[in-house]
Amino acid sequence: MIRSIEVIPLHLPVAQMLTLSRGVATDPSAGAPHILVRITDNNGLVGWGEARPSHRWSYETEETVTTTIRKYLAPALVAQDESDLAHLHTLMDAVIAPGIQIGQPIAKSAVDMALHDLVGKQRGLSIGALLGRGHESPVSLCYVVSAHSIEEAVRQTEEGKAKRYHGFKVKTGIHPDTDLELMQEVMRVAGGKPVWVDANQGWDYNRAVRLARDLALLGVKVIEQPLAAGNITGYAELVRRSDIPIVLDESIYSPRDLLQHVRLGALNGLVIKLCRVGGIFWARQMAEMALAADLMLLGSGLTEGRIALYAAAQVFSAFGITMPVDLNGPQFLRDDMVAGPMEFSDRRVPLSGMPGIGVEPDPDKVERYRVRD
Repeated sequence: MIRSIEVIPLHLPVAQMLTLSRGVATDPSAGAPHILVRITDNNGLVGWGEARPSHRWSYETEETVTTTIRKYLAPALVAQDESDLAHLHTLMDAVIAPGIQIGQPIAKSAVDMALHDLVGKQRGLSIGALLGRGHESPVSLCYVVSAHSIEEAVRQTEEGKAKRYHGFKVKTGIHPDTDLELMQEVMRVAGGKPVWVDANQGWDYNRAVRLARDLALLGVKVIEQPLAAGNITGYAELVRRSDIPIVLDESIYSPRDLLQHVRLGALNGLVIKLCRVGGIFWARQMAEMALAADLMLLGSGLTEGRIALYAAAQVFSAFGITMPVDLNGPQFLRDDMVAGPMEFSDRRVPLSGMPGIGVEPDPDKVERYRVRD
């Protein structure tokens, strides 16, 4: 039974800037908001979850995540059976109702993550084993190229190559008129490593058709979210006209969204991002649906620390994702809440098979980065 749910806001130091088509998402001068969730059962066992709100990516902020969990989700879940995940999600949806989207998915994801960590520890199972998929293969990382100029994109690609990342994810749509020239230079420097383009809804339909044709000739592997999230008919037509797989992120918040896009032929692949869909519980269902529909699966995150990173990596490994994933906390954060450095020497996330997520916050770091209310 759930005895208590605690919310701990942190501000983590940022190593470098991350720019999306809508603006700067991570800035070294401001730090990055991260919200820890601690769920304790009646025996004193603790599960941990993490949220990384970003107002450039969604409507959720550090303030809304904190108050949503404290004022609504926690009171609804205390004294409930932590192992009945379907019922707990029903309770969360009752107090924060889904609309077009799932309803505060980043906040719900942090709670869901802590529940999975707790139940995994209770049963002596890793997240992958808890999902019924006991894969423990390391997960390869890609390097994110997020630049305001072609010269800066080249420099970042060279840096990622020198650091021996296994592929590149390139943010486009920041300056759409120069995206093709930028990608020509990135592909030249990437040296044959897989390249994944993410426009973050920054292109219109006609530009997407032209660029899909040109990027196919360059050897780009996939294009993520080129059009606005609600443009389902545009995606259906683009999929028919594109020689590169079109994969979706911001368009898909629930199994219902995924089913609708599959029926209309409006995607070739799905980006699994735990915080977008409300956590591991829903990500598992959507990954199973995507595999049944013969869709490509890719993995992504939001500059999370190692709690959310390891949780996501276990899900990605469980579902056999082999293309380098966008778990970019080690690239964009100088430090997080877990002891030791964030770097992975071979640019792969090792999975230990330990119960739950497999990592714990360092109390000293939590106190160092904690935001006092």
